[in-house]
Amino acid sequence: MKSFNLSDKGVYTQTKNWKTADWIHVENPSSEDVDNLAAIFGIPRDYIMDSLDEYEVPRQEKVKNSAGVDINLLIVLFPKMRSVQEKYTEYHTYPLSIITINKTLITVCKETPSFLKRIMKNESFKNEPATTQHHIILYILWELTKSFVHHLREIDSTIEDLQIQITSATHNEYFYKLIALHKSLVYFETSITKNHPLITESIHKATLSDDAQSQELLHDILDISNQAEVMVTESSKMIDQLSEVFSSVISNNLNNIMKVLTSITIVLTIPTIIAGFWGMNVDLPFENHPWAFGITSLITVFICIITVYWLKKKDYF
Repeated sequence: MKSFNLSDKGVYTQTKNWKTADWIHVENPSSEDVDNLAAIFGIPRDYIMDSLDEYEVPRQEKVKNSAGVDINLLIVLFPKMRSVQEKYTEYHTYPLSIITINKTLITVCKETPSFLKRIMKNESFKNEPATTQHHIILYILWELTKSFVHHLREIDSTIEDLQIQITSATHNEYFYKLIALHKSLVYFETSITKNHPLITESIHKATLSDDAQSQELLHDILDISNQAEVMVTESSKMIDQLSEVFSSVISNNLNNIMKVLTSITIVLTIPTIIAGFWGMNVDLPFENHPWAFGITSLITVFICIITVYWLKKKDYF
């Protein structure tokens, strides 16, 4: 558990007194952390524990604690890269709980994303530092949405690399990469589609101040969210088309390989047939000639060359 106080200049300073902190961040909360938060703030336990469920869906809730104080919950999904079998990179999405009660902001997740760490280190200010609780929430949403765009650009770069490698694709590793990318885009599409209306609705419903910084952040969040929606749709279409092309190219490459192997088999069969004829116990042309073996070999080589030329002309080699 980490706790921060926010100065008038928008600088986060870590404090040990989490009970009076402006921002409390809990990573992979233990049962003791859950009990403490529930006891001090009256937060429902599921508000905290739901952030540990990888399959939790974005949602917004509002309840009153025993003291009659409003507790607002906003669960959004953020992306995170992970490796599969140390070869293939895929992306998953995880829930982030944003809880507000009075002037206290509480964020809970299973593993702290890099953009939250940047905010904690005062390295994530877009134009001006956050000076209110609402500004912190907007910065979190802005960085979260921006991380989707960043990872989508990485996926587009990977797709372009696969397009270059597609001409020689005959191995299963390309399919594994496609599967990882397709799986990532499914997570992204679901998360962005669910996050976008929820973020928009929650921001509009919140009684934000009408200061210019909030309005600018709100506008940027909506723009980036729209951009992420367009990018994930385009990437999904690209990966679907690439999968079809991959299947066709691999099938065509295998057909070419089989065509070459069949041609080689035909050429190698010629010496076997000629040797079989000349190995029979019957009278054969120039069988008593001193250069019979050499003549037979030259004839065999000549027929093989003619066959190779014909097959090459027919595009079998």
